[in-house]
Amino acid sequence: MKMFFRRSHILWILIICEAVSGDYVTKAVNSETAFTPVSGSVAPSTTSIIWKHRNNAGIVVKVIEWDRDDGSFDIPNANFKSHARLDKDTGELTLRDLQLKHTGVYTIDINSKEQRKQFSLTVKESVNEPRITKECILGDVSECALSCDGGDALPETTITWKNSAGETMNRQNMRTITVTKSSNPEKFYTCTLKNAVSEKTSDPVYESDLFDDSNTKFVLAIVTPLISVVLIIITLLTWLCYFKLRGLKRHS
Repeated sequence: MKMFFRRSHILWILIICEAVSGDYVTKAVNSETAFTPVSGSVAPSTTSIIWKHRNNAGIVVKVIEWDRDDGSFDIPNANFKSHARLDKDTGELTLRDLQLKHTGVYTIDINSKEQRKQFSLTVKESVNEPRITKECILGDVSECALSCDGGDALPETTITWKNSAGETMNRQNMRTITVTKSSNPEKFYTCTLKNAVSEKTSDPVYESDLFDDSNTKFVLAIVTPLISVVLIIITLLTWLCYFKLRGLKRHS
């Protein structure tokens, strides 16, 4: 009896697992994916194929339908127009130019019988190209607050800071870090935004650009025009003295 219950228990587990088995795919917006039935092909006796989509609200619609009698392909739902393509020989569904609205569960009916395998699709936005902005304080201890700006923050996005040695600089998911001036002007920093479907890294920011001795540049910006003015004045005075001496010589 115990052996009977044990075998029955195993059988039920197998049935349940088979009923809910499926593929789980995460893709980026504007990318492509394909779902293929378990067998990888359909029997010659197949007369109809229907792919269906169930969104997160539980609403079920037809994605694409093929009928052997008239050889027609039909895409009745506007959400899948120009996105869905069906291979009638393999039953494979291809979705192109994916959008957020395509997230959900996909099932296939062959000869009006729903197959057990399901396909779960999650479509996510790609992260934006990040860029680094800075706020620096220059003095005895020069330091800069670096911010990783990637536009609107996306859910489940991680931020990673690295230096030119490839060392990760933040232990937490920090958007802003503080760096201190070192003795190497070629040292640089980058930030990387990553989610389940994409990863992008900013252009490097070098210490030579961060700690560029702005005070000296400010002084030079003021002094240089002043020097030019002084030179012009000296030149004018020299010419005036020259003409004045020349006039005196004529009268003597």
